[in-house]
Amino acid sequence: MSWSTLVANLRLPVIGSPLFIISNPELVLAQCKSGVIGAFPALNARPPELLGTWLERITGELAAHDAAHPDAPAAPFAVNQIVHKSNHRLEHDLTLCEQYRVPLVITSLGAREDLNARVHAWGGLVLHDIINIAHARKALDKGADGLIAVCAGAGGHGGTLSPFALVEEIRRFWSGPLVLAGAIATGRA
Repeated sequence: MSWSTLVANLRLPVIGSPLFIISNPELVLAQCKSGVIGAFPALNARPPELLGTWLERITGELAAHDAAHPDAPAAPFAVNQIVHKSNHRLEHDLTLCEQYRVPLVITSLGAREDLNARVHAWGGLVLHDIINIAHARKALDKGADGLIAVCAGAGGHGGTLSPFALVEEIRRFWSGPLVLAGAIATGRA
């Protein structure tokens, strides 16, 4: 899948933040049907076996929505995967993402070439959360399709850099997909 294909059904260029504990199938489905990318952390599905139920529901309901509304199909959805070695569920959760062909995987807390290749093999795309230039370069070197610049003002594993400075620095070496998490106050940003 290409980035342009992924965003073709967006009504707004927005990704709903994958909020820990809060994001669930109901929120993701509402976001996607409204034309923005709905997202949730895989770890929100507790116990781990619940993730398969969530993915089956989301993919099924979005397919039904698209069949009923061919002129206004839903936006895709994303699953946030914590790729740090402390996440003992990663292999289980990634296998389910592969089974349901999750269109977009957001990776956090570590860039992994093997994971990116696996997502690409099923046709998905990877956006990687970064908080500085070193992380951005590492994620791209390892095959991420795009970056999420988590800046000051963003939640979760928030960065401390100004979105204005970080976006400007990233754009000096990367012209691909760039999502901004944090404050935006100018048209150029």
